[in-house]
Amino acid sequence: MQLTVLEATPDLVRAGYACPCGCRPSVEYARRSDVVEEGCCCGNHFAVGPGASATLSPRAGFRPELQVFDSPWGERLEAAWLVGPSVHGPSAEGDHHEHGEAAHNLAGQALDPVCGMTVEPESARAKGLNSSYKGVDYFFCGKGCKLEFDEDPERYLDPSYVPSM
Repeated sequence: MQLTVLEATPDLVRAGYACPCGCRPSVEYARRSDVVEEGCCCGNHFAVGPGASATLSPRAGFRPELQVFDSPWGERLEAAWLVGPSVHGPSAEGDHHEHGEAAHNLAGQALDPVCGMTVEPESARAKGLNSSYKGVDYFFCGKGCKLEFDEDPERYLDPSYVPSM
């Protein structure tokens, strides 16, 4: 992964990266604050701050990466990632739409068939963000994705469909 500093002031740095799945997560780290973290739709995780690498919990199938950089105020900061297989965007052809079972990834999570985001099934179910189609349960990140899916499930289950956020 390659860190990109998007903004730097005497008290703040906004940093991000181009994720292999096509997203561009970023975080704002303010001087003297705690480590800030951001997850990506594909399950990758990103953190910035002193000791950022120690805040990321190891997961099966994910590898840690680290880049150290100097903040505008002279403090050494870490940019740390947990990087796994991309499960969203053009590089994941067919990985997210298998008919007959909901698209699941590591750790019992599911993929929203509309946008490709990683979703915790039980949390989505508790919020009413799930639909059943042809005997298969699908889970969604939000109401918009659920409504789009319910309107035209075959569009989102077509193997040529590429999720987009």
